[in-house]
Amino acid sequence: MIDTKNRTFLHVIILIVGGLLFVSSIILDKIDSFWGGLGIAMGILAIARLLQVARISKNEDYAKKWNTNKRDERNIHISTEARSKTFYFSVLIEGILIIVFTALNMVELTRFLSFLITGQLIIYLFIFFALKSKY
Repeated sequence: MIDTKNRTFLHVIILIVGGLLFVSSIILDKIDSFWGGLGIAMGILAIARLLQVARISKNEDYAKKWNTNKRDERNIHISTEARSKTFYFSVLIEGILIIVFTALNMVELTRFLSFLITGQLIIYLFIFFALKSKY
């Protein structure tokens, strides 16, 4: 089963941080409005997760179903495949954008995307070799 106390604590902390960002940005106008929007998003996410934790702790059938879904090999495989395809398409799209931005002489964006794609591929290689040596 899941540890509802740790999850509750974590999500309450996220809710507090989100609230502080919102108050500091929108109400007190001390920081940029971006942080207020981020605070609202964090708050909404934390509330949704707290409601889920409450449902898991109160409803035994839902907790069992949730726990089974988290450990189901098919779901794990689908999740891994989705992450793999997301990485593949993001690198592909970044490569295309590098070509487009180079043609449009947008040097800063080209440089940023080049660093991003290089970093992603380096991280991929490190993780690949780490996992390969593990198995």
